[in-house]
Amino acid sequence: MKKLSMIILLLVVLNLILTTACNNKDEDPISQKYSVAMLASGDTFDDLSFLQSCKEGMERAKDDFNLSVEYNIDTTSNQYQARIDTYGDSDFDLIIAIGFMWDEAVVNAAKKFPNLKFIIVDAELSESQANAISILFDVDEAAYPLGFLSAWWADANDNTDPKLGYVGALEIPQIRQFIEPFSNGADRYNQQYGKTVEITGVYAGDFFNMDLGKHLADSLITTGTDVIFGVGSETGNGALLRAKELGRVCIGVDVDQYYSFPDVSASLLSCAMKGLDNAIYEVVKSFAEDNFVGALNYNGKLANEGVGTAPYHDYETLIPDSIKTEIENIKAGIIDGSISTGW
Repeated sequence: MKKLSMIILLLVVLNLILTTACNNKDEDPISQKYSVAMLASGDTFDDLSFLQSCKEGMERAKDDFNLSVEYNIDTTSNQYQARIDTYGDSDFDLIIAIGFMWDEAVVNAAKKFPNLKFIIVDAELSESQANAISILFDVDEAAYPLGFLSAWWADANDNTDPKLGYVGALEIPQIRQFIEPFSNGADRYNQQYGKTVEITGVYAGDFFNMDLGKHLADSLITTGTDVIFGVGSETGNGALLRAKELGRVCIGVDVDQYYSFPDVSASLLSCAMKGLDNAIYEVVKSFAEDNFVGALNYNGKLANEGVGTAPYHDYETLIPDSIKTEIENIKAGIIDGSISTGW
């Protein structure tokens, strides 16, 4: 009887040891459910572009690493510090803030909550922090060859007065990094072939106004614009939609909008893409696997496929091989440093 009691006692002790080991976060970080908050400004994460791609990367990481994720989006206020501190005070393990507007709030929160980890997406922190990583994208490397492509299209389809037009959300570096290299790529086409394709455009002053984007694109098309470059969330999407409605072609941004925004797919020549989903997945993975190294930047560029140009889809057979080859040569030159995007 004593022997049986001893065996039962040993089994109970062994069970307690195994249970404690399985619940130890330091022993097996991937099996432990961490709490993650993703914060953004806008109307919805399902915006057919930038924020949707961020969410898709987060959802993939959530499934692969058993994470608990809370999404927080708000257009009614600019209380960035209060919003981020709420999650810090609630002991979330990782806080992801999307966009340049979160810079000051992330810097302050990283100092206030040194045991938590932070990621800022599409911006570089003004003050490097040991517990924070910045995710950046060299989108100029994708926009430049598409400026070349757009100039060719306008020239090939309008032999009297070829024009390109852009509608940018805000005149900030993150938007200008698309538009100015796009214009430089068009200039390259002009210089290479002795052409005079014009480019003009406007900044809307708003990320989240589709109707305004449509109105501005309409004004550009009325003056003869052949290709519209729509840059910046819902406002940029409005510009793309108006181009499609008026029978013009367009260039999208952030993701392959042929799939994410099918209403304009028939008019999309291509898109200047950021690997938002993959970048967020990789950095969150480093956190989940306890390999998170703060005070660093994660840079997406052509060389590591962190940025790229979308397929030509419906226009594949309409673009001559000579132009396709030249675009690939431009990309190769950007990668090896022999071609500058001007950014």
